[in-house]
Amino acid sequence: MAEAVAEKLLKVADECWIALAKLLQEQPARSSFSAREILDRVRREAAHHELRPGVQPHIHLHNVANLAPNTARYRMFYRLDDGTSRLYRPGDPQHPERSGKTHPAREDLPVQYHGLLDWYESQYCSGQTVKSTVIDPIRRLRGLGKEIWAGVNTDEYVNELRSGWQALPAPSPGQKPATDSDDVWSRVVRHQGAEFKTIRGRPFTYEVEGSSGIWFFLDGRKVNRRLWRGELEDALKLCPLTAPSELKSFQDPSYLFGLLTDPRIIGRGN
Repeated sequence: MAEAVAEKLLKVADECWIALAKLLQEQPARSSFSAREILDRVRREAAHHELRPGVQPHIHLHNVANLAPNTARYRMFYRLDDGTSRLYRPGDPQHPERSGKTHPAREDLPVQYHGLLDWYESQYCSGQTVKSTVIDPIRRLRGLGKEIWAGVNTDEYVNELRSGWQALPAPSPGQKPATDSDDVWSRVVRHQGAEFKTIRGRPFTYEVEGSSGIWFFLDGRKVNRRLWRGELEDALKLCPLTAPSELKSFQDPSYLFGLLTDPRIIGRGN
């Protein structure tokens, strides 16, 4: 009982740090992980209680040392060029406005995580240089997940996935793909305030907050969950989409689905 109470009192930033540290320990062949992998590991570690609303913002922004801070200024993660994250190491580049903690305080962690902190301080921070952790992301993917495809006819599987897709027009030479994240974000900014619809036809609008997030409005009332730009970029990797359930690990999946299936946002409209 005491351990369960202690876990519930974990700070959200520390909860996310624990998840990423666990992934790095459990899969030593890899040096970084996607936001979704970290989120899934948080869920596994805290399986007996609901995911707290602050987890995703901490994974995407608040814990990331080399991104401009919004409110929290922690330096617990380091974001690589491929969009994955690893734990921060002393000497990593950081945003000049970041000055927060780089790892949990021992007194803030339940006893079962003290060994994880020992590993971070004695091995992770001293065992490798910053340069050695930036591995070619294509080489890192070699052989990953091959056991999943055992016995699967890949041609039939791909054809089944493609059935019912509405093909996008081929881009002209030199044109970026419709789901290029920068282009999509610029369309999101341009169309804020316009009316969009969920898959069930319910109208909604949204407002963009700076360069970091989106607030949705339903029936003129703000939905009390912010969608972070990093989540939007992760969701783009799943396009084309067929149902909101494909986005169930994201904030506001119904509204996010409405955005990423609308021609104005995915590049087939003005």
